[in-house]
Amino acid sequence: MSSERTIPMFPLNLVLFPRQILPLHIFEERYKLMIEEIINEDREFGVVLIERGNEVGGGDIRKNVGTLAKIIDFEKSNDGRWLLITEGTKRIETSKWLDDSPYPKAEVTFFDEEEISSYDLEDWQKIVGHMRRVLAILAELGDDVAPISTVVSDDPLFGSFEMSSIIPISPLDSQKLLEIDSTTKRCALLKTFLETLEETANYRLFQ
Repeated sequence: MSSERTIPMFPLNLVLFPRQILPLHIFEERYKLMIEEIINEDREFGVVLIERGNEVGGGDIRKNVGTLAKIIDFEKSNDGRWLLITEGTKRIETSKWLDDSPYPKAEVTFFDEEEISSYDLEDWQKIVGHMRRVLAILAELGDDVAPISTVVSDDPLFGSFEMSSIIPISPLDSQKLLEIDSTTKRCALLKTFLETLEETANYRLFQ
């Protein structure tokens, strides 16, 4: 983990991964204020999964591992709401939650990410092919899933995060993928999730 930093936080009912694009509609007063304060600075805030509770109003139980989001495009409406396009950049871990007034903040450290993955490229391409087969079956069943043509990096390090944001799994399963500390372990869990998705989809297909 790298040095500690205090940043604004935005707890959500979803998991954001590095390299994932996340559109956001900001309408709650505390988060409107947060965006006002950061829009002319670094435009960064942390996103963490709400384990229990609601996005609006506070009083939620939050996961401590999340992702730093950077605002890459924005529009402010006449009534003060913000429409944002954000991108996940680095994984973070909260070491201490601070006062939620006027909006959530936390002291965080940044993951020391792998620079190069030693994961076998041929095996990675097999996982990508498996993902496309699963998406094709789910689309045939009428599920709202990503197109099978969705681009996934040939680099397992980046691609494993991209695939984690694509496959239709629960937020808590997504959190498991986010927290894993190596590409090899993340790919192993992706294989397990894809096998489960395919088994369930085939069962539905032949009923």
